[in-house]
Amino acid sequence: MSTLNTSLPSILSSIKQEIDPEESQKFRDSIVSSIYSCAESIAGKVAHHEVMRRSEFDQKIDNIVTSRLLGIPIMLSLLGIILWLTITGANYPSQMLSYGLFWIEGQLTLLFMMISAPDWLHGILVLGMYRSLAWVISVMLPPMAIFFPLFTLLEDLGYLPRVAFNLDRFFKKACAHGKQALTMCMGF
Repeated sequence: MSTLNTSLPSILSSIKQEIDPEESQKFRDSIVSSIYSCAESIAGKVAHHEVMRRSEFDQKIDNIVTSRLLGIPIMLSLLGIILWLTITGANYPSQMLSYGLFWIEGQLTLLFMMISAPDWLHGILVLGMYRSLAWVISVMLPPMAIFFPLFTLLEDLGYLPRVAFNLDRFFKKACAHGKQALTMCMGF
């Protein structure tokens, strides 16, 4: 019995070395396909629903955006366009907010001088709290106001699950899941 246990790992490792990585991927794909077909047959026996055919156009788009050849370049270009639109589009609103909010800071400073407020109070309220808030609003609000609606649009169009699907293979190599790519895109 101990001979069987010690030889089994060596047999498996030799088989693994003999299998071509491309064939290994095809084998994995066939296993996953058989699991899904089995799950569909079980679900078909217990759940009944109206059959809705997917349009051929949707199927073609899905095949393109999840393909091994075009999936990653399409994903990178779409996310790059969103990044470019966010950075470029946020410049003007950010500049306008900055001018407006710092004009208000000047008016507040004049008000504090007019009422002869102590410098420490002016420093805390206007130069500290208000200026910090004005910087955060003028720098962070425009990019968020542009990025999140665009990201929501991609989510509503159903593209984000396809991004996760495309990146799942790469993330598995790092013992992670493809869904984590979406969080990384938002954090970038």
